[in-house]
Amino acid sequence: MRYLVRSTLVALVGLALVTTQAKAQAGMELGVRGGVSVAQVSGDFADTFDKSNRTGFAGGVFLNFDWGILGAQVAGQYTQKGADLDIGNTVESLSLNYFEIPAVIKAGIPLGMIKPSVFGGVALGFNTSCDSSGEDCGDNVKSTEWLGVAGADVAIYVGSISLWVDGRYNFGLSDINDATDVVGDLKNRNWTFQGGVAFAL
Repeated sequence: MRYLVRSTLVALVGLALVTTQAKAQAGMELGVRGGVSVAQVSGDFADTFDKSNRTGFAGGVFLNFDWGILGAQVAGQYTQKGADLDIGNTVESLSLNYFEIPAVIKAGIPLGMIKPSVFGGVALGFNTSCDSSGEDCGDNVKSTEWLGVAGADVAIYVGSISLWVDGRYNFGLSDINDATDVVGDLKNRNWTFQGGVAFAL
C-alpha cells in the first residue's frame, strides 16, 4: 500500500513538472500587423464581363501560440475587398469592407532566431460597408461570411520582440450576395501581404 501511494505521488510530481516545463516552453505573443489586400470576386454572373483586382488595406492585431513545431494563431483585422467590373464602356467599382476573425493551425521549423511556418484554418467576416460606384449596396450583401485561409509566415526573434512577414490566401466558403437575381453564388477571395511586430507575454 505504501509503495502504491509513493509511486502515485512520484507520478503526480513528475506530471506536474512536465506540465510546468511545457507551459514554460510554450510561447505566446501579442502583435500588430498591416499591409495590402489584393481582392477579387467570383460568381455566376448573368452577363459576361471583365473583372480586375481591387487593392486595399488589411491589418489588425493577432495572438500567436508557439508550441515548438506546432502552433496556432487568432486575430482580429480590418480588410478591404471587392473588384472592378468592366461592363461595356464603364467600370463598376465594388468596394467591400470587413472585420474578420481568422483562426489557423500552424506548423513550423525553428531555425535559431528565425521560424518559418505554414498554416491553414478558417475566418469569420462581418461586413461593415458596401459601396458600388458611389452608391450604398449594403442591402444586397449578407452581413457575415465564412472564409478558408491558407498561407505562410516568417518570424524573426530578437529578445522578447519578434518581427513578422505574413502572406495568405483567403477564399470564400459562403455566398455573400442577397440579390440572387443578378449574381448567384458570389464569393470573396483575396491575397494579403502584411508585416508586423509582436511582444512576448
